[in-house]
Amino acid sequence: MNGRPKRFDRKKFPFRSFLKNLHVVLVRAENPVNIGQSARAMKNFGVSRLILVNCAPHKTPEAYTPGWKARDILDSAKQEEDLGRVTAQSSFSVGFTTRIGKRRGEARPFPEWLPRILDALRSKKVHLVFGNEKNGLSNEELEKCHAIAIIPANRDYSSLNLSHAVAVALYGIFSSSPEAIRAGEKPREVYPSPGELEIFSRRLLETLEAAGYGQSERDGFVFQIHEKMQRFFRKSAPDRRELHLFQSFLSRILRRIPAIKR
Repeated sequence: MNGRPKRFDRKKFPFRSFLKNLHVVLVRAENPVNIGQSARAMKNFGVSRLILVNCAPHKTPEAYTPGWKARDILDSAKQEEDLGRVTAQSSFSVGFTTRIGKRRGEARPFPEWLPRILDALRSKKVHLVFGNEKNGLSNEELEKCHAIAIIPANRDYSSLNLSHAVAVALYGIFSSSPEAIRAGEKPREVYPSPGELEIFSRRLLETLEAAGYGQSERDGFVFQIHEKMQRFFRKSAPDRRELHLFQSFLSRILRRIPAIKR
């Protein structure tokens, strides 16, 4: 096992899909429901390559029902009989376990392996290996992996359901990906144009003056209030629909306040 990985620099990460190089490997999974739920978790986080090593049948109603949106992943899953053959094709394979011991090798919290996983995913295959529902990966199976990871959990009950462990691990990877960075972004056309912002600014100032702020004895007080409110709206970054809602609100106020002679 190699030393601790270098810190991952997100700024240098290539802005292209890299999840195609990520493989999920289930070893001796006995419950088709868990296989289907694992496939669903893969679909949630953009991973499509599933490898099943000596697992229960996966093209069954029990698997398809919880994984109905991930049917394509189940149908294209590869079946293998030798885990060593799978990990031999990997540039970096991580075996997951909740049981620790001298004979099981050095296990580290999964977040410590993330930088190395993300770095390898740039151009090489990475395999995440999960054991069966009853006792996880054996010592011999862990020896066939490059690294051993533990998902931090409550010490009173640290054993995760198989599909839950898959979901947590995939979330950890996906949340550091360019796809996740863009996930919360709205399309450009959703935001107001500079011209719309200018119209709103004028309507806001007009409303403030109509409300009596312009009659203050303090010079420039209305403009100070106007500037602060503009700053607030800039920080909140309203979309076009929200901005139009505020404009409608200001228009209603103006109709109720007598116009002020200027």
